Amino acid sequence: MKEFIRKMYISAVVSSCILFGFWSICTAYRNIRQIGFGEYRNAIELSDGTLNFFDYSIKLK
Repeated sequence: MKEFIRKMYISAVVSSCILFGFWSICTAYRNIRQIGFGEYRNAIELSDGTLNFFDYSIKLK
C-alpha cells in the first residue's frame, strides 16, 4: 500500500507539472497575440468548423 501511495503521488506531481506548463504556454500565447497583433485569440479554439491550435488551423468539415 505504501508503494502505491508513493507512485500515485509521483504521478500526480508529474501530471500537474505538465498541465501547468501547457496552461502557461496557452496563457502566454494569448497575451502575445493580444499585445503584438491586437487580436483577441485563444491558443485553442473551435469556430465555424475549424479547430485553431496555436497558429495551426484544421478544418473539421
